[in-house]
Amino acid sequence: MNNIIDQYGAVSQQIQALEEIKSKLKAELIARGVGNHQGEQFVAEVQEYDRENISAPLVRKLSNEEFVKSVTTIQHIKAVVVKPLQENV
Repeated sequence: MNNIIDQYGAVSQQIQALEEIKSKLKAELIARGVGNHQGEQFVAEVQEYDRENISAPLVRKLSNEEFVKSVTTIQHIKAVVVKPLQENV
């Protein structure tokens, strides 16, 4: 039964390593600038745009508790966190 824990941890480590590679490749693509960049099998579109976010702490500060409750959604989260038993793994 513990084997599933080790499998999950190993897969998580592999994904993390791939995400690091992906992040470096993404930075290289962004450095090429906005537009379409074509490879042999894929085309990548580098985009640049603004995203608006509302500051939750500021809303809490400037609003009353009733308003904050009326615009707040609560999600129930189930999470799994895995850590290697040895530091050098």
